[in-house]
Amino acid sequence: MNVLRICLSVILLAIALEADKFCEKRTKKFNKCLGSGFSPKIFTNCQPEGEAMTARRKIKKCTRIEKKLSKFCDTGSFDCKTSEWTPIFNTTTSKVGPFEASKVPDFIVKFTQKKEVDKILYYSVSVQLYNAAGDKIGWTNFIQYPSNRNGKFKVGMYKRTYIPGSDSCSRGYLTLDYLTDYNFEMRTSVTQADMFQFTTSDGVVHNEDMSYCNNYSAWQDVLSRTEYADMRMYTTRSSDVADYVTTEYKVEEN
Repeated sequence: MNVLRICLSVILLAIALEADKFCEKRTKKFNKCLGSGFSPKIFTNCQPEGEAMTARRKIKKCTRIEKKLSKFCDTGSFDCKTSEWTPIFNTTTSKVGPFEASKVPDFIVKFTQKKEVDKILYYSVSVQLYNAAGDKIGWTNFIQYPSNRNGKFKVGMYKRTYIPGSDSCSRGYLTLDYLTDYNFEMRTSVTQADMFQFTTSDGVVHNEDMSYCNNYSAWQDVLSRTEYADMRMYTTRSSDVADYVTTEYKVEEN
């Protein structure tokens, strides 16, 4: 009987050691994925490094590693680099909510310049609003055209709001002269009249008002019915915006 217990203990110890080796190996591989720009779907508090991973084969491989690490290993003490900012590029965030009426959180995008802009670029940032049933009932769209004019960084833009079945509100092409480089934060605050706010690299905040819209009262009604929201950052497939700037986002409750 004692021999049996000893044998069982040895077997369990061997299994535990093998499990530790398995988890240690997967942890190293997962951290390597993070270092190559993999955006985790389970360990969402972990911060990717460098440019976002785009190769489908690599993403699939890292996804398998993450699932195995989550399923078979003790992740309570799992340590990884975290940040309040999450990389985003040409994709849509996860929905946030539910939240109380007119308490839609702010979505903030941070732009960090990688090299001087030497051509006209294009991207848009859109915050999308949904009711309790998940129907999209309104959205913003801020289109930007960063460029280089006579050796100076310039950003042209259009700012818009849309309500299905109602007139949209759009401001004609304007230049954001206060943006003098590609290092700034853009806040979309759909509950405020100053719906779009830019914080430049020197810490100064510049507001873009939308209260002049003829459908602004209808927009307030949309907010009263909004329970979920997400943000979409979009550029064309052929765009090389990512060569010039990195983009990250965070969400702040109101």
